[in-house]
Amino acid sequence: MRRFLLGFLFGAFSIVALLVGVGHWLDLSDPLGHADAIVAISGDTGARAESAIALWKQGYAPVLIFSGGSSDPESVASAELMKRAAVAAGVPANAIIVEGSSATTEENAQRVAELMKTAGLRSAILVTSPYHQRRAALLFEREFDRAGLSFRNHPADDPDWDANLWWTSEPSRSLTLVELAKLGALVAGQHPG
Repeated sequence: MRRFLLGFLFGAFSIVALLVGVGHWLDLSDPLGHADAIVAISGDTGARAESAIALWKQGYAPVLIFSGGSSDPESVASAELMKRAAVAAGVPANAIIVEGSSATTEENAQRVAELMKTAGLRSAILVTSPYHQRRAALLFEREFDRAGLSFRNHPADDPDWDANLWWTSEPSRSLTLVELAKLGALVAGQHPG
């Protein structure tokens, strides 16, 4: 009985350690440094924009780039809504660039790389949700390398997702599992958005 109990506890501990490890692996972060722009991808309830605005206010870059379209062609692009939040928070409109046509992370990366190259911006801080940061980094790295650009990863301060506990509640669990599936497809060469 004691051997069974020890085996059970070891197995349970191993599973929890694996789940926590997955959360921290997704939550990719680089040391912060000055850049030409801060890029925030749309797709959450506001943590991405708030984190990008905070970085701008701390002086990490003179320009904010918000990227993301709308699933409904009749609606305002998500990037435009992020811009409005930034202006309301005190960021001058002329310090913000909106890329409002992309519908996937891959398109975010392509269009932001084109936009930055055209604007003469060479480096960026990439802000997205922690569970999305690793996949976004893979896609942005591919596009930025082609364009001769560089970026650092800075996951948003998202109170709704915790790298240690993502698997214990919804919607964190579903968001993370979907992200892992998309990462798997990306690595397999299927290029999910």
